[in-house]
Parts: sequence; C-alpha cells; structure tokens
Amino acid sequence: MYGHVRFSRHGIQISSSGMTQKRPLPKLAKHCLSLAAVLLVFGGCCFKRECATNVCQIPSIAQTCGPSQLHFASATICNDCGTGIPEAFSPYDLNEAALASGNLVPLTLEECLRQALTTSRIMRDLGGTIVRTPEGVNSTLDPAIVFSDPRLGEEAALSAFDANFFANSYIEENNRRFNNNFYGVNGYYNQYLGTSQVGVNKRSATGGLFSFRNVTISDNNNQSGNQLGRQSWESFFEAELRQPIMQGAGTQFNRIAGPGATPGVSNGVLVARTRTDISLIDFQRSVRDLVSDVENAYWDLYYAYRDLEAKIQVRDIAEQTLAFEQNRREGGAADIAQAEEQLHRFQADVIDALNGRPIDGTRTNNGSAGGTFRGSGGVRVAERKLRYMIGMPINDGMLIQPVDTPPSAAVTYDWSSAVADALQKREELKMQRWVVKQKELELIASKNFLMPQLDLIARYRLRGFGGDGNYPPGTKPSYPFFDSDLQEWQLGVEYNLPVGLRRAHAANTSARMALARETEILREQERLVHFGLSNSIGEAKRAYESMQLHEKRLMAIVTQLNALKNKEDAKERRELDVILETHRRLLDARIRFHQSQVEYALSLRNVHFEKGTLLDYNNVHLAESLPTQDALRDANQRIQVQDPTKVLPVRDPTVAQR
Repeated sequence: MYGHVRFSRHGIQISSSGMTQKRPLPKLAKHCLSLAAVLLVFGGCCFKRECATNVCQIPSIAQTCGPSQLHFASATICNDCGTGIPEAFSPYDLNEAALASGNLVPLTLEECLRQALTTSRIMRDLGGTIVRTPEGVNSTLDPAIVFSDPRLGEEAALSAFDANFFANSYIEENNRRFNNNFYGVNGYYNQYLGTSQVGVNKRSATGGLFSFRNVTISDNNNQSGNQLGRQSWESFFEAELRQPIMQGAGTQFNRIAGPGATPGVSNGVLVARTRTDISLIDFQRSVRDLVSDVENAYWDLYYAYRDLEAKIQVRDIAEQTLAFEQNRREGGAADIAQAEEQLHRFQADVIDALNGRPIDGTRTNNGSAGGTFRGSGGVRVAERKLRYMIGMPINDGMLIQPVDTPPSAAVTYDWSSAVADALQKREELKMQRWVVKQKELELIASKNFLMPQLDLIARYRLRGFGGDGNYPPGTKPSYPFFDSDLQEWQLGVEYNLPVGLRRAHAANTSARMALARETEILREQERLVHFGLSNSIGEAKRAYESMQLHEKRLMAIVTQLNALKNKEDAKERRELDVILETHRRLLDARIRFHQSQVEYALSLRNVHFEKGTLLDYNNVHLAESLPTQDALRDANQRIQVQDPTKVLPVRDPTVAQR
C-alpha cells in the first residue's frame, strides 16, 4: 500500500489507498510563474540497506525474560494522536510484568518512518525545539507560505507587472461672483461640472509603463458667450508611454529588482523564486532530520530492550547464585551477603533499564550531524521518544517493540564517489548555493542604480467636443464629437541624477560584501561536510571492527561461565569471587556488544546523512506534484510545433541552470 501527502499551491491533498480528500485553497492566476509543489511519498517497498543479516545467537545463555520470546499482540497505529484529548493511560500502567503480558506492538523501521511522515505536519525533533523556539520549527506549509508571501513571494513580485484598471467620477457645483459682466449673468457665474476618467496601465518587462485612458468633462454653466448652449461635453482618449533608458531599464534588472525598486531592496521575480527554492531545500532538510531522528529513536529503543534483557539475565543468574549459597552447607554468612549484594545491584540495574532517565539521547547534531549513539538505555523513556517522533499516543497501555536488527556485514565505500555525492547532494550546500545565487542577482541589480535616471516620455491625445443642442435660433454650428483636427502629441525626456550617488554606491558595496560573505560560508561548509564525511566513514570502520571484537569477547565469557557451571556440577571447589566477577563481566560484555551493533547501524546511516542520500537510503522521495490537464495539453501543443533539431538560445544569463 502506498500513502502520500501532496502539498500544492492549489490545495492540500491527503491520499491513502486511492481515496483522496481535498481542501481547496484560493486559485492563483494562471499566467503567473508556477511553483513546484512538494509531494512527499514514502514507498512501501523494501529498504535500500547494505545488509540485514542477523547477528549470531549467543549459546548456552537462556534469555529468561527477553521480549524476543514474548507474544506480539496486534494493535492499530493511530494516525492522529488526538491533540487536546486526555489519554486514558498513565506512565504508571507499565512495568516489568507488562513485558510478559503480550501488550507489545512490533514495528519495523520502515513502518515507523511511514507513520512519522504521514502524521508530521510539524517536523518533530528530539531536542524540544517546538517548545523553546517554536518560530524556528519547520512545517509542511513553509514552502507555500514563502511562495504566497504578499511582500516577498513570487505572486507579489509578479503583481508588479499586472494590468491596473482605474476609474473615477466627480460632480461639483460652483457659484461665484465676478466684477465683470462677461462672466455668467451680470457677473454671477453658476456651473455644474462633471469629470469622469477610465483607463488601464501596465508595466512591461523592460520597465516601461503603458497607459491608456479616456477623460470626459461635462460642463453646464450660464456663460453668455457659450456657442453650444448651456451644456457641453469635452472628451479625449490619451495613450502614454514612459520608458526608462538607463536606470530601471531592461528585462534583467526588472526580473531581479522589480519595477520601482530602490537601492538595497530587490524583490523581482527571480529573487522571489530563489527564496522559494531555498524554502524547498530547507523543507527537504527538515524531512531528512525527521527521518534521521526517527531512526535514532528506533535504535535507542532497540538497544534499551537488549540492555534490559542483559540485566534481567544476569539478575536471574544472581538469584540462582544466591539460592545456591544459601543452600550450600559450607557457605558462610560473608558469601551469602556478597551474593545478595550483587543481586540487589543487578535488580537496581533492571529498574533503571526498564524505566530509564529523561536525559539527552541520540539525536541529530549531538556529536555528529546525523547523531552519535549515546546508549542511555531505559525502555519506557526510549519508547516514549519513539512514540512522540512517529505521532502515536504517548501512553496507550502497550509497548512498541523494534523488529529490525542492526546490520552485521562489512560495508566499504568508494571515497571519490562519496565526496562527489556529498558536495552535490548535501542539503545545506544546495541551500547555500541558492543563497549565493540570490546575492549574485542582487549585485547585478545594485549596479543599475549607479546610472542616472533618464526616461523617454511619449503621449498622444485625440479630442472630441459637443453640446446639448440648445443653440440660439439660426446659429446652430456643426461640431463632430471627435475631430481629426483635434489631435495632440508630446515627446520628451526626464533626467534625474543624485549628486554623488551616495546611496547607490553604498548599496553596491554592501551587495559585493554580502556576496563575498556567502561565498566564504559555502567554502567553509564544503570543508565541514568533507570533514564530517571522513569522520562517518572512519566511524563505520571502527564500529564494525569493535562489533566483531565485542562478539568474540562475549563468546569467551560465555565459555568461561559454562566452564564454571560444569565445575560446579562436578562438585569441585567453588570460587565465589570469580563467579560473581564473571557475571559482571558478562553483563558488561553483552551491553558493549549491543552498543557496538547500534553504533555500526548508525554509522552506516550517518555516511548517507553526510552524503546527502539519506532519503534515498530510506526510500523517501520528494517530487513535484502532477501538472494539471490544461498544462499538459498546452505542453503537448508546444511540443508539436517545435523543431527538435533547433537549439534555443539562452537570452538571460542570470537565470540559474537547475
């Protein structure tokens, strides 16, 4: 079964098993640039792991209370933890007896990742960022928020080139007295004046402003010299072009800074699109960190179970040893007290291994970028962390049990290809390259402000004139509403140059320094990624060799313990100090062996984290959503009229090659 969550600028679609629910968002204008929506798909096929071979079983040691021997109860995973609804179970409902009651939910790492990705609207982490600094938490809505920002988003940048329709209408009455009988009647002037205007203007990609409007003036007055009666109309159509020649001219500047930009402030289409690309890479980085922390929590819980098994095992052996000393005739009080002391010590270890302590566990950026194994233990604490990360109820009366086991086969990486992958695919480097591209665009735009402002202006006007027809007898003239003789035009230039261009030079200097800073940051990031990749590959080699040695150590201690048991069965002299010390070394060896197993599994994960291939490693893919039928139809029509042998020229060198 495949489940996915699709985020697009046309809405949010949550799909599972072929059923889709849509929450429509306001439809954006079709002529704008299209934002690549984010499609988060977690495939249900097998993991791309180097090895999933089980480790060899340790002989001669009975696992008296290991979860691997318990019956797995089936349980349904909740897709919504029910925020705000009190949970029926408390942390006190689970104890050591619950491990043997069958209240276990077996989950694979694949199932945990699927659960986390389908329930995480906010990208969870194990560091408590959502409480300390909620403004710094990433969510699935962040790319759409950046895209639709009314100040800095792509739609806001494109709106500067939208056509603008305007209209107005005014009516006024004027009553005046003049010291001249020519005005009005005996110097009393009365007028009803109406003015209306309607038109449209649009900014072009080259920075020019095109305007077309119609102005109509209706004048009703009592002038004695009126030729067309008391009421007349004047109307004219006007077309105007204002085209920058120097500052603000050209498609390159207007796509970067936007029309009407000021020095130091760039919000053109290309800069806005770059911000969206940065937000998409940041979203990919947050998904990667989520996947990494889910795996950290999963292997922490795996280790917590193994740690509890080992401590229960040696505790039971300590109980048998104490019972033997109590039943032995020649056993003294000192031997019994010594065996009892060790039993109490191991019982305390069992309590700690079952409950754990709320201390910092394995998580991203705690020693390494992907996370360095802490080995803090504690089934209940580790299980609650995993529940939080995958979106399950924190307490529901059951325990999650990891099913997958750490890999045990040796893995060797090709250094050259690993470095190439890291420099090309690491999310932080891709994000910083977009930041550098943005600064390059802003530097290009800042150079335009070093030129003076020179605008070419052209206007053309066609006038018309008419009256109400109440002419004096025998004086009716003929005036067409629009007359070819009533044409007007105007050509001119406007020049503006701030003396010294102080602000423009400051903006240019700031843009150059900002570009130099971001370039240096990118260079240092590449060195740090190189450093982290070297550490992760070295750690994988160390963890594998350590795992092999700890396995041999554990086998040797098991052999020694069996020999002591055979010696006891043969009624030979029993050395209590040696037996108790062997029990302690058995516990330490088994814990260290399981630690080395988890360290090796996480070291392989960390190599892919440093390479930027962790999502592929876990079969998680980010892709653009499917285009609409209109877009597909338009693309097919364009493909049919294109000549496949023709090489289209690149007109704008500032557009990034992606």
